[in-house]
Amino acid sequence: MPDLFWERSIIEKPQDGRDMVCHASAWDFFDGEDFRIKQCTTITSAFFKTTHHEMGHIQYYLQYKDLPVIYRAGANPGFHEAVGDVISLSVDTPKHLRVMGLLEDGPDDLESNINQLYKMGIDKIVFLPFAYLLDLFRYGVFRGSTSEADYNCHFWQLRETLQGVEPPASRSEEDFDPAAKYHISADVEYMRYYISYIIQFQFHRSLCQLAGEYTPGDTDRLLSNCDIYNSTEAGNALG
Repeated sequence: MPDLFWERSIIEKPQDGRDMVCHASAWDFFDGEDFRIKQCTTITSAFFKTTHHEMGHIQYYLQYKDLPVIYRAGANPGFHEAVGDVISLSVDTPKHLRVMGLLEDGPDDLESNINQLYKMGIDKIVFLPFAYLLDLFRYGVFRGSTSEADYNCHFWQLRETLQGVEPPASRSEEDFDPAAKYHISADVEYMRYYISYIIQFQFHRSLCQLAGEYTPGDTDRLLSNCDIYNSTEAGNALG
């Protein structure tokens, strides 16, 4: 990361009374020098991953900063999110957390690996129907097939049908629950995340093989425990 990144990024909520949107985001100021992230973190595992994700966006910005402005974008929105998450996939492994001194030494056995995979499944697989339905909801609004009076009901119908979840309390059209999701209120299409949750594992697998961290069929080099930290080969490929 450039020195200017560390000087101008906001990692913690300002204590000077400034009002700001705390949702994590990465910013390219299109001058080839100024790149920042903005978020209000506390010391948690979730923010640890989110910060690395946003820094993945910054690294993508840095890679194309010298191109004409029209080309300073990801191959598609899903690519940008996938690159960010590829970084998070490595930093969240027990192997990397031990290297960083954030996790005590513990058993590295089959049960531990199953736990890691289960946690990953809850994070990544369960998310897919939600990502899909969020844009289904948006498209219905844009097309006019979902009436204003039916916004909230349609949102929960999609959640029940595709996710199998229901609201924890009675809801009505007096409520507008979709707006609680930042991307709905900020008009950010959400299919990028659905795509990224698939292709990030393709990126991750390739980088892990280049780093010598993953060998198909080798139980000592599992993809679920891959850490590309300090791998020049993986870094060159990602860049």
